[in-house]
Amino acid sequence: MINSRKCYILSVIIFLFIGISQPILAQTPDTQKGQASWYGSKYHGKKTSSGELYNKNKMTAAHKTLPFGTKVKVTNLENNESVIVRINDRGPFVGDRIIDVSEVAARELEFHKAGIGNVKVEVLELPDDYNPKNAGVFTIQTGTYTSIRNAEQLSHKLKAFDRHLDVELTNEQFRGKKIHRIKAGRFESRQQAEAFNELLKEEGLSGLVKEA
Repeated sequence: MINSRKCYILSVIIFLFIGISQPILAQTPDTQKGQASWYGSKYHGKKTSSGELYNKNKMTAAHKTLPFGTKVKVTNLENNESVIVRINDRGPFVGDRIIDVSEVAARELEFHKAGIGNVKVEVLELPDDYNPKNAGVFTIQTGTYTSIRNAEQLSHKLKAFDRHLDVELTNEQFRGKKIHRIKAGRFESRQQAEAFNELLKEEGLSGLVKEA
């Protein structure tokens, strides 16, 4: 969500416009246990993956797969403190962390100073317009190279643009040559993906939205 948050505006457009290879939405369990982290002032006022502006004082959170608008209960397993937050961003993409809550939520859960906490995440309510039968996974194919060095350089630029962005570098054989493809982000709709792609375009990093 830093400068990189621009990438997230693109994600709003990207989310609305494409996908890459498998038109399936990842199934997410009703309850998860694992580590939570938080983000605050550094990202305050920046664009989130959903297109909203991040507000450190609102009960929101980032999750890797849950639909935007989903309400979840997050409980700190160390002290049994709990909050209800709304998913409006993607992440965290550090280690095995399962959720990234807002600063105010971290304070309520009392792991603000520690930075991370062991939590339980329970899905309480999915958004009204959520339909798993029509949901897909979309991504942005930002580049195809024969040079691994060039591919890695683009990957680094994308991560510098947004540290929360899921960047995938794959290798394939094409006409007897090894090629390297870079895919950025995982979005729930073509429109969101296209929106995010527009943000990338401002930095010269845009690509093609495809169904994953």
